[in-house]
Amino acid sequence: MKKEQMYYIQNEGYLGNAMIWWCAESKGYTEDIRKAGKYTKEEAMSICKRPEDTAWYCEYIDNLLKAQKLIIDAQYPDRKHSRAWRGRRK
Repeated sequence: MKKEQMYYIQNEGYLGNAMIWWCAESKGYTEDIRKAGKYTKEEAMSICKRPEDTAWYCEYIDNLLKAQKLIIDAQYPDRKHSRAWRGRRK
């Protein structure tokens, strides 16, 4: 039996250079591909009736190693753990 092709859905927005994806079960958006939903062809065709949405083969995106980056979300690091010497006077 042939394995069903699955799709990620990209929304036209970006966060920096990060693509924005539909979350699983169409519950919002994420830049983290690990949180993106995987949709059947029928689901993807239904979602992509909007011009701002694009379906991508999951297998292609999952294997696009040169595009995979680890980001640090700026809202989580606690400044008390940083050493910001930039701009300090002697």
